[in-house]
Amino acid sequence: MRHETSKHTFYTIMIYFFGFLLLWEWLKPLKVITDTGSLTYFVVFIALSLILSYFRLHYFLTASVKSIFILFSLHSLYFTGSFFSFLWLGEFLKDLWVNILLTFGRQWPDLSFVYRSLLFFILLWLMTYLLYYWLSVRKTILLFYIMTVTYISVIDTFTIYEGDKAIVRVVIFGFLLMGLLALERLIQGEMLLGSKMSRHRWIVPLTVMLGVSSVIAFAVPKANPIWPDPVPYIQSFAEGAGGNGVNKLGYDSDDSQLGGPFIGDPTVVFNAEVTREHYWRIETKDLYTGKGWEQSIPTEQKKLPFNSDEQAPLVINPLDKEKEVESEKVMVEQRYSHIVYPYGFEKVSGNEDGYFALNVIDEKITSYESSDDNVSLEGYTISYRSPSYSQKRMKAANEDHEIMQTPEFVNRYTQLPASVPQRVKDLAVEITAEEDNWYDKVREVENYFSKKAYVYDQFDVPVPEENQDYVDQFLFESQRGYCDNFSTSMVVLLRSLGIPARWVKGYTEGEYSRQIDSQYKLYEVSNNNAHSWVEVFFPEVGWVPFEPTVGFSNNVSYKYDLDVPDTDTDETPVPEKETPKKPLGPEEEEASKGEGISLAKLWDNTVTFIKDNWGKMLFGFLCLVGLGIVLYFVRRRWLPHVLIFYYRNKKSEDTFTDAYLSLMKQLGRYGLKLEDGQTLRGYSRYVDSFFGTREMTSLTTRYEKRLYGQKPTNDDWIKMRELWENLIKRTTG
Repeated sequence: MRHETSKHTFYTIMIYFFGFLLLWEWLKPLKVITDTGSLTYFVVFIALSLILSYFRLHYFLTASVKSIFILFSLHSLYFTGSFFSFLWLGEFLKDLWVNILLTFGRQWPDLSFVYRSLLFFILLWLMTYLLYYWLSVRKTILLFYIMTVTYISVIDTFTIYEGDKAIVRVVIFGFLLMGLLALERLIQGEMLLGSKMSRHRWIVPLTVMLGVSSVIAFAVPKANPIWPDPVPYIQSFAEGAGGNGVNKLGYDSDDSQLGGPFIGDPTVVFNAEVTREHYWRIETKDLYTGKGWEQSIPTEQKKLPFNSDEQAPLVINPLDKEKEVESEKVMVEQRYSHIVYPYGFEKVSGNEDGYFALNVIDEKITSYESSDDNVSLEGYTISYRSPSYSQKRMKAANEDHEIMQTPEFVNRYTQLPASVPQRVKDLAVEITAEEDNWYDKVREVENYFSKKAYVYDQFDVPVPEENQDYVDQFLFESQRGYCDNFSTSMVVLLRSLGIPARWVKGYTEGEYSRQIDSQYKLYEVSNNNAHSWVEVFFPEVGWVPFEPTVGFSNNVSYKYDLDVPDTDTDETPVPEKETPKKPLGPEEEEASKGEGISLAKLWDNTVTFIKDNWGKMLFGFLCLVGLGIVLYFVRRRWLPHVLIFYYRNKKSEDTFTDAYLSLMKQLGRYGLKLEDGQTLRGYSRYVDSFFGTREMTSLTTRYEKRLYGQKPTNDDWIKMRELWENLIKRTTG
């Protein structure tokens, strides 16, 4: 019996030993692919944790030993002096408190190495507990083994770490460990402990089989790969290959060849202290070539200089003098000589020693030194009046206006190359067939892409072939792309209808960072926020921005000044005179007394009807119950329409909060459930990645602002309702 117990102890130690070796494989790549120095303390901590788990000591004792070892390791790695002095401990606690505040402030790059090492020790603590649970309680390690193989494979594929030997070690250790655990489950399940069953009869064949298989695997010839290696293609994302390769997101003045995949680039371009969300404009382009965008007029021809804090010679729309002048500050991170500006722009200050110049062709504003050389500013202040576009005037726009009789203007902004196929023009007519004015036609084209379920995608985006039109390919073949595809297609469709339109480049509002004060908010604008959209010309209104890209919104403010029938009247209705009640006659009085008798008769008739038709009523009731059950199980498809109707007519302050929670429940029914411990922002990014939009992130940002007491404006309510309806409609599919 003692011999059997010693054998059981030996194999249990072997199980823990192989588990330790598997977890050690997770640490080995860190020294190659990161700046991590010595891994000794971390490896010893794993061994110590598994030893304490093996002896199953009291949790308080094991936690104390692990905590002391962590403190000792941190002292040895980062502090000087004696471990038993309290000087380093005070410094450590101070560093810990500062880093906890940085963690809550999401300032990850500022975290100290001491704090990061502490977090890594805690992670290993959790991992060793899970390993103990898998080894001793569940007696299965398949999930951890698959995770380890996947981890080593990915690290070997995409980094400089050579994982050939690691894969072999993981396979051998993993299969031996799974074999031992399978034997333990068999012994436990069949109550074989203490029997004459010999474990080595199980382990020896398994070891021989693994050894022979490994030797054969190395010795036999290898077949060529069936599929081409995807790694060079994926790595080209990081290399920013030009041409038909994969490029990074960001502003670029060359748009002559559009198409192909892009990858994100989180490099911050500038930070902005703003009063409201809006797009940042840089330049426009007017000549569509069938492959991309160029300028119909050389940009060197016309440049209008103006001084800092002087009225800029730029008129995109007639200025609304009733609007207050607002100022916003731009702090530049990536130095460039042009400036970004919002709609309603009037002045810019920040280059007092030089001057600014407006290029009237592309409406790009550049900063210059007094020596006429370009200068990159560290920051500048923008003054503007937030525009509001009259729907009444836009609906009244047509080709009869005076400026539409100017051939130079019309030819420039309705130009299309001969390469545009006829089916593109036919599609424009089809989309707007039921509309009788420019504004409604533009909105129909703008909304067409979301109605027809075009997909926003930065990766699986083809490059047009040599004789293929860029827009035609997107509209009728791929039907997936990013902002350039959507915006260019909208301009071409509108020009096909004779409506003046042009292509605009700049940045979206960026990512919300923090609230500076009661008026200003800080936004971080990166290369990921580089964007293109559409401007349409309406006589007497000017150039109006539109956003066709699925999942984006340019926060345009409209004047809802359309004619509405006037139902008010100055006349006061004359109250009707009460007619004196006529005395009841004898027959009427008798009838009133007989009301009680009629009620009794009605009850008798009801009882008789139920007796005669109870079978039909029961069948009808069961049908209703069945219908109710069916409707309950398919509520994901019809409930969003009910919720849209319900919340569209509610106007209380809690409407948006209730609607947002209803949306989360509906997303849960759809399969996108908020997991325990998952933050709203992480959940919103998960939803957006599933649908290929940015709508949930934008809606969640507004929801958080509402929770923290920031009251939304009327424009905010309109935008939030639009985002909410778009998202909840997606769950009906």
